[in-house]
Amino acid sequence: MAKLSAHGKEIGRFFSFRLGMLVAYMEDGTVLCKSPGGTWTVYGRKKAEVPLGEWIAKKREYLGKLPSWQRVRSLPSMRQLEEWTFDSVCESLSGETVEPDGYSSDGAPSWLLALGLI
Repeated sequence: MAKLSAHGKEIGRFFSFRLGMLVAYMEDGTVLCKSPGGTWTVYGRKKAEVPLGEWIAKKREYLGKLPSWQRVRSLPSMRQLEEWTFDSVCESLSGETVEPDGYSSDGAPSWLLALGLI
């Protein structure tokens, strides 16, 4: 288990569709991931030959290109996911109420779609 505070200041975080997890870039060059109901774990570290300043600049550039709804701060709880699974409505990554297999007006998928649960 990793603690965010053990890796310095956070550069930014986002939801990764490829991993199906929340990802946090840390100022010490560490990449942390968290799944729903899980804890932060170390996913990777910057390569030793890459200067830290350059690595941080590239991560900030990447984060700046993401749609705002993909830069979420937290994941829904397991209880909330269970409720959405049996309900006819769900929340999207941008916070709008949508159908479980739907998208919000700004193109954000429902959490159930984003997490690959449906």
